[in-house]
Amino acid sequence: MNTRVLIVLALIIAGIAGWFFQQQGDVTPPVNIETTDVDYEATDIKAVQTNEQGETEYELTAESLTHNPETNQDEMSGITMNWEPSAEQRYRIQAGSAAISQQTGELSLSGGFTLVSEGNKSTPEIEPIKVTGSTLKGNTKSGKVYSDAPVKIEQGMNRFEASSMTANLETGEYEFGQVAVAFSPSERQDKALF
Repeated sequence: MNTRVLIVLALIIAGIAGWFFQQQGDVTPPVNIETTDVDYEATDIKAVQTNEQGETEYELTAESLTHNPETNQDEMSGITMNWEPSAEQRYRIQAGSAAISQQTGELSLSGGFTLVSEGNKSTPEIEPIKVTGSTLKGNTKSGKVYSDAPVKIEQGMNRFEASSMTANLETGEYEFGQVAVAFSPSERQDKALF
């Protein structure tokens, strides 16, 4: 074959390829990439926060974490936090979601929470206190937490409800507002004394 025939065949193939390409049209829908307000995100988190002296403030596990640069907070879901605010006090906190500022220590739990004291090292005979509610706020640096929503409290066989709560977790002191207790006295038994 001579080169003229090869050139004509190449031009015909290029023309057919160009016609097919033009028939395909535009890609629909067009790809739209938006900016996000998340710096970083991760899943299956296991973290340890330390203070300036290198002592552990708390250990945290979470299903997912995102950092919001506008609020400078770490927003997490499915958290479990082991918090030791003082040498004598330890707590376990579980919540549906949480927002924590690493700089200020501000903490906001929502989606239901459980706060359980894991015992005082100096008085191990005291039953742990379990507080459950819908929202809890506090500060990991000061060791204080509060809830303006109703909470339920359990300690051993004792149970009661309160409309609000404040607690200093470093000292283990709690304050409850408008406490409601259900008291069931034992049945009366009439017996002769003599």
